[in-house]
Amino acid sequence: MFLALEETPFVLQGPKPAIPPSAWESYGAMSLAALALVALAVFAVRRFLRRNPTAIAPIAQLELSLRAAETLGGVAAVARITGAFRAYLAAIEPRAATSLSTEELLAVLSGLPVFLPARQPLQAALRSADAAKFAGASVEVPLLIAGIREAARRIEEALRTFARPAVAPLIPTPPRPVAPLEPPPLPGPPPLPRRDRA
Repeated sequence: MFLALEETPFVLQGPKPAIPPSAWESYGAMSLAALALVALAVFAVRRFLRRNPTAIAPIAQLELSLRAAETLGGVAAVARITGAFRAYLAAIEPRAATSLSTEELLAVLSGLPVFLPARQPLQAALRSADAAKFAGASVEVPLLIAGIREAARRIEEALRTFARPAVAPLIPTPPRPVAPLEPPPLPGPPPLPRRDRA
């Protein structure tokens, strides 16, 4: 009865074709590499855009301020010039804060070897600027600018003179073992006199 329902006998169909690999198996490594490259590119672009502009050297900032102050006149020019010069000194030496008075600033700078060559034009420029700002004395702005430029030039030369390039050795020297300090031996008793027997 069951055989009558099945009119076709059971036939083996043979092996089926191989199942192709999935997309992740085929292109997974390549897609991960591409994703890593995109992430690296995004990181590099963000870092490049976030980077601060290059800082201007203190001497260049001073020169820009002095050129801008040349167009001004009177006490405003003197105040701008001395402010720029004090900012230059503070950028070079952290102990030369802009909040110090002229006498305190000169006392701080007098002991530092970098400022010794520029001591005379430095004192003259700062004291004449104080006389113009606080006592109302007339100061020639071009002469004040020339004095400050001379002081800055001498300071820059001293910085180049005292700067020592740090050169790392190609092969670092191994540390030497430290021998323990031993006290010298104590002297023994003096030798006894010999008796020669004849």
